[in-house]
Amino acid sequence: MRNNILGGLVIFVVVLTCLLMLDDISNVQNQPVEKDTVLIEQIEGNTELAIVEDSE
Repeated sequence: MRNNILGGLVIFVVVLTCLLMLDDISNVQNQPVEKDTVLIEQIEGNTELAIVEDSE
């Protein structure tokens, strides 16, 4: 009888841990979002050139 209770408790803790890990992985509200910005400037007289600045 005691082994059944202990086995059930171990399975319960493992399932609870897995569910908490899945919830933590799928929750992205607290993670910062990194946005890439590109600035394109057109130079006078030449329409084929652009200056791209990447801020990191």
